[in-house]
Amino acid sequence: MFLSKLKSHPKVLFLLFFAFIITAIGWFYFQSNLLKQQGDDLIKYGRAEEAIELYKKAQRMFPLRLGLSEDIEGAKLILESNRYYQQISEFQEIPSLEDLPRVQLNPNELFVPILMYHNIRINPNSSDAVSAALSVSPAQFEQQLTYLKSHNYNTITLDELSDALDGKVSLPENPVVLTFDDGYRNFYDNAFPLLKKNHMKAVLFVITDVVGTKAYLTWDQIAEMNISRLIEFGAHTRHHANLPELPASSIVDEIVGSKIKLERHLRKQINWFAYPYGSYNDFIKQTVADSGFKGAVSTIYGVAQSKDNIFLSPRIMVDGRFTLDNIARRIAR
Repeated sequence: MFLSKLKSHPKVLFLLFFAFIITAIGWFYFQSNLLKQQGDDLIKYGRAEEAIELYKKAQRMFPLRLGLSEDIEGAKLILESNRYYQQISEFQEIPSLEDLPRVQLNPNELFVPILMYHNIRINPNSSDAVSAALSVSPAQFEQQLTYLKSHNYNTITLDELSDALDGKVSLPENPVVLTFDDGYRNFYDNAFPLLKKNHMKAVLFVITDVVGTKAYLTWDQIAEMNISRLIEFGAHTRHHANLPELPASSIVDEIVGSKIKLERHLRKQINWFAYPYGSYNDFIKQTVADSGFKGAVSTIYGVAQSKDNIFLSPRIMVDGRFTLDNIARRIAR
C-alpha cells in the first residue's frame, strides 16, 4: 500500500531516489577518504609500497576523487628513490688525493669549494658502503667545522657566491659553501646546533613532498631554521625522482612544484636547485633555468665557480669515511 501511494506521487519517489544516490555517494567518498588518510599516514612512516595499495583502493572506491592519481605516482617515485639509493655505490667520481686536479682559474672564475653532505648521524649500517659514504657523524662534522674556523675559512651562501660572480660583492677570505641534500631530520638535530654554535652558514636542499615524514624535516623545523638566517634553502624536486627517466611534463612538475611549495611555506624566493643523484640532461637543465632559479649544484667534482657553469656548479662530496686531512687537502688553494 505504501509503494502504491509512492507511485502516485512521482516527485516524492524522485526525491527519495535522489536522496539515496546522494547518501551512497557520500558513503563511498567517506570510505575513500579514510583509505587516503591511512595511505598518507603510511607515507609519513616510510611505508610507500603499502600506501600505494591503499591509494588504489581509495581510487576504486571513488573514481571521481581528484588527486589520488598524483598520490599514487608520488609514492611510486619515493619507492624509486629508495631503489636508486640502494643501487648507487658512488655518488660522485672522487679523485684520489694523488690524482687531485690542479686548479688553474680563468679570469671569470672564483675558487670556492662547495661541500656536499647528506646525513649528519652515526652510520646505522657500518657494513653498507652507501650508508657509510652518506653518513658523517656529529663528532666528525664538529671536527670539520672546528678545522674550517681555525684555518680562517668563511662559510657563505650560494646567493653570496652569485653576487660575487656578478661583481656585486667581494667574498671573505677562504670562502666555502656547506650544502646538504635531501632535508633529513638529523640535519636539524645534529648539524644545525653546531652551525649555530659556530655562527656558520649552510645551504639545505629540500625534497618538498616528503617533508614531515619519518626521516625528514618538518615545516616547523624548516621555518625555525629559516628565521635564523644561517640556513639558505634550495629545492631538490618533489619526490627525489631520477629526472632523466621521467616524461617532460613530470620533469617540469618535479622542478617547478618543489620551488612553488618552498616559496609558499617560507614566503621568499627560492633561487637554488640540486639535481637528484646529480642526473640531468639539456632539457632538465633548461627547465631549471626557465623556472626562475639563479643556478643549480651538481655532483661534478671541482672547486672553480663561474657564471658559465652556474647551473652545473661543481661540488666536493664529504664521504663519511674521509679523514679530516683528506677533506682539508681537497679544499686547500
